[in-house]
Amino acid sequence: MTGTYEMHAESLTSRERQIAQAVSRGLRNRQIAGEFGISEETVKKHLATIYGKLALPGRVALAVHVLRTSGFNGGTPMTTGASL
Repeated sequence: MTGTYEMHAESLTSRERQIAQAVSRGLRNRQIAGEFGISEETVKKHLATIYGKLALPGRVALAVHVLRTSGFNGGTPMTTGASL
């Protein structure tokens, strides 16, 4: 799945990648708009384009994709088999 995402992620514009990262941080459309100085409608249009380019059904899937492909795990390197 990662390879497919990376292939499609290359087709995202710089702004689309920024918006995807903002979604993965849990920001709402209004917060994203404020952060980038754009309207909420523009954020919605960017998100629709991102979902189409990455073949994702919505916001949660986008956030999961971004987090998985960036290796993010609460600021620590991802490991497998770690116990709490």
